[in-house]
Amino acid sequence: MAEIKQEPISKTKLNYIRRERTKEMRQQMVSFGLMIFLTFVAFGLVAMDMDPSFVIPIVIGMAFLQVILQFYYFMHMKDKGHEYIKLMMLTGMFFALAFVTTFIYIVWIGAPIQ
Repeated sequence: MAEIKQEPISKTKLNYIRRERTKEMRQQMVSFGLMIFLTFVAFGLVAMDMDPSFVIPIVIGMAFLQVILQFYYFMHMKDKGHEYIKLMMLTGMFFALAFVTTFIYIVWIGAPIQ
């Protein structure tokens, strides 16, 4: 088997790595707590049996915020080296939005062909 050669890490570098990892873990925990809170708020709004024209945009907005938090913190899109992946995800979102918009127009908004 190949042997793993480890270089000794200085105490300063080790402390820096620990601080950075602690900071990242704290950010992830805060983000996770916020997403759980948003989920409870969405369930609460639906359970209160409020007007759907008021609840639906709020729930969709909170869902969009959760997607952004997922990408940014849990999929590490904030880190360097993810530019190509970001480009592909934005391209996919563009086509998805174009598809949904076209579908809505054809089914509900567009005039029927005579």
